[in-house]
Amino acid sequence: MIKYDIFSYQLSPVTNVQTSLFGHNMTTDELISKKNILFAKIFNTIDFYSSRKKLNYKIEFKDDEFILLRLANKKTLKYEKNFQKEYFESEPSCLIGIYNNPNIQLIAIESDKTSFGNSFTVLKILERAIDREITKYYLKFYPQPKYEEKMLWEMLKKYEGRVQKLQFEFSKPNLARINESLSEDLKAASRALNSAKTKIEFDAPEQQVLENLDENNHPLADLVKASSEGAGPAKLKLNGFRSWETTENSVKTFEFDSLEIEADNETIANFVSQLKSQMNNE
Repeated sequence: MIKYDIFSYQLSPVTNVQTSLFGHNMTTDELISKKNILFAKIFNTIDFYSSRKKLNYKIEFKDDEFILLRLANKKTLKYEKNFQKEYFESEPSCLIGIYNNPNIQLIAIESDKTSFGNSFTVLKILERAIDREITKYYLKFYPQPKYEEKMLWEMLKKYEGRVQKLQFEFSKPNLARINESLSEDLKAASRALNSAKTKIEFDAPEQQVLENLDENNHPLADLVKASSEGAGPAKLKLNGFRSWETTENSVKTFEFDSLEIEADNETIANFVSQLKSQMNNE
């Protein structure tokens, strides 16, 4: 069994102004309706880089709503025998599953320390490559880690009576399962202002702390749910501390089977079907 880290992503127009695409003018709503088709299209020509080195990759599976790719890192390994050192090139790889259904939009990254160290490194490589291609279609790619809701509630309980500021950061919202927890006013303002990232901060009065930081506070619960679904991180500023406690580096994980590098098409298709089901339950 291999551990996978799971991330949400959103695809949003870079502007509210009507754009010219495929030879005709396209409104923002039309662009949003085609965003997942355009997203899938970029994987026909995409390249990935790390430290200016072009990385090898292989598309294992691709259909209308799912992309499974294997991304390899370039490493120089040292081998010593009989007091002699030898160096050889290695390209360990990890699997990346991208569930490109417009109602789901999740990425599962194999957490394999032998290839890239951690999934956040892989996500950054993906983000740079995808942004480079998707901007050709006047879209922007916003990935964020999903995390367990209970983790933030536990943080708030742990620091009860010490929280001076509470901040939520939301990427441009247009994904339904995230949108449902955000107020209509917030979504409308974000769209009208063409805000890439929107921050909501609650700041206690001087020499006091925030109160009612629990699940019975329904407006707060909605913000926590949206944040945990991958809208963006939450941050806590505690009395007496300069640094913030944050969910930024927390990510939801699940365990799943590994896939052999030389698996046949039927094995890959079965793997994808099971992986989609697992991701859909996350």
